[in-house]
Amino acid sequence: MKEKKETIRSGPLSRGGNVRGLQLARMFLANNLAYFLARLALGLLGRRLRPYQEAAVQGILSELHAAYSGEKPVIFASAFVPTELIYGLGAIPVLPEVWSGFAAAAGFSAPAVTASEAAGYSQDLCSFHRCSLGLENLELLPKPAAVIVSSHLCDGGRRSLYRHSRSFGCPFYVLDVPYAATPDGTAWLAHQIERAARDLVLKVPGLSLAGLPGALAAANRARTEYLAVCRLRRERPAPWAGSEALNYVAVFLSGWGSSWLPEFYAQLRCHLEEVIRRRAFPVPQERHRLLWLNLRPYYATPIFTYLEKECNTSTAFEEYSHLYWPAHTPEAWAESLAAKLLAHFGWGPIERRLATVWSLVQEYGIDGVVQFNQWGCRQSNGGGRFLADFLRARGIPFLELAGDGVDGRSSGAAQQLTRIAAFVELLEARNTLPPGRRMEAITRQNEVHDHAGSRH
Repeated sequence: MKEKKETIRSGPLSRGGNVRGLQLARMFLANNLAYFLARLALGLLGRRLRPYQEAAVQGILSELHAAYSGEKPVIFASAFVPTELIYGLGAIPVLPEVWSGFAAAAGFSAPAVTASEAAGYSQDLCSFHRCSLGLENLELLPKPAAVIVSSHLCDGGRRSLYRHSRSFGCPFYVLDVPYAATPDGTAWLAHQIERAARDLVLKVPGLSLAGLPGALAAANRARTEYLAVCRLRRERPAPWAGSEALNYVAVFLSGWGSSWLPEFYAQLRCHLEEVIRRRAFPVPQERHRLLWLNLRPYYATPIFTYLEKECNTSTAFEEYSHLYWPAHTPEAWAESLAAKLLAHFGWGPIERRLATVWSLVQEYGIDGVVQFNQWGCRQSNGGGRFLADFLRARGIPFLELAGDGVDGRSSGAAQQLTRIAAFVELLEARNTLPPGRRMEAITRQNEVHDHAGSRH
C-alpha cells in the first residue's frame, strides 16, 4: 500500500492544478494555525451565515481540529453505525462516505477516485467508497485509532472500511445486525455493542465508557428539536430547499451524540419558523412537491436549480432525513443503540421501506418520488422496481434518476435534465387531468421512463 501511495503522489495525478489544491488541503488539515484563522474568518463572516449554518460549521471545524491535531482519538465508522457510541467513548467519528461528499463539494473527488482506481479498486465499487479509499491514498484522511462497521445495508462500506483498518493498522470491529428485531436478536446485538465498547476502552488510550449516557442524552435533545424541524417541513410551500437539506444529510448521519447537534437543530427550527412567518419560501410559487430517495450529487449540478427555478418544484423531504429510531434510554446505552441499528427501514423485508416511503408521501403531501440511483449502491437501487410498482399503483409518479454522487465525470447532467423535464410534465398532467385519466397518463409516461432508464 505504501508503494501505491508513492506512485500516486509522483504520478500524473500530482501534476497540474490538482497538486496545488491537494497540498493546500493537506496543509490546512494538519495546521493548528489554519483552524484559528478559519474560526477568525467565521467570526468576521458570521453575518453572512445563518445561525444554523454557523452552528454546523463551528461544530465540524472543532472536530476537524481535534481529529487532525491528535487532541482526541478518531474512529472510522460505516454510515449506519450509531455515532452516539463513538462520541460517548470520547472519540471523533469519521464516516469516510461523508468525507467523499465533502471532497466532491470541494472539488477533490475526481483525483481521489482516480487515485483509488490507480491503486486497483474496481469501478464496480460505489464511488463514495472508491473516493474515500483515494482520499486515504492522497493522505487527506485523519489517522483512525479503530474502525467500526455494521453488517447491514451497505456491503461496500464493510469491505472498504476493512481496507482502511488494514492500511492504518488499527482494530476492526463488526456489529453483526440480525435480520429481525426480536428480543433475542436485540439482546445479542446489545451484547456485541457493549463488548466492542469495552474492548475499545482497553485498546485505545483516552477512551472511557463514562460519557455514553451523556451522549445518548444529547442525542435525545437533538431528536426533540429535529422532530420539530420535520413538522415545520410539512408546510406549503416547503420552507427549506431540499437541495440544502440533502447537503445536511451528512450532519444527520454523523452528528448524533455530539454536543453541538442540539444547537444546530434548534437554530434550524428557528430559521424555518421565521421563513414561514415571513412567507420567504425558497420556491414561493410551488407547484409540485418531491420526495427524494437516496443521496444527491455533491459536486456542482444544475438539477436542483432547474427544479426549483424553472419548474417551481420543491424537494419537500428526503428519505435519508427520516428519523426512524425511538428515543434513547441513556442508562441502557447498549440496548438503545441496538434498537437504533435494528430500526432502520431499509433493513429487513422490502415492505419496511415501502411502508416508510408511503408514510412520508402522505405526511409531506408528496406529488412525485425521485430515487437517485447512485452508481454501485445495490441496497437502494435494488428496491427501485418494487417502489415503482408500489407507488404507481397508488397514483404517485416515480422516477429513477441514474447518476453518481461524487464522481462528476459520470454525471450525465444533460440526460438527467431531460428526464426530469419529462417527469415534471407528468406531474403537471397528474394535476390537470380528470382522475380517471391520471393513471393512464402515469402508466404511459412511466413506460417511457422505464425504457430510458434501461438504456442508461
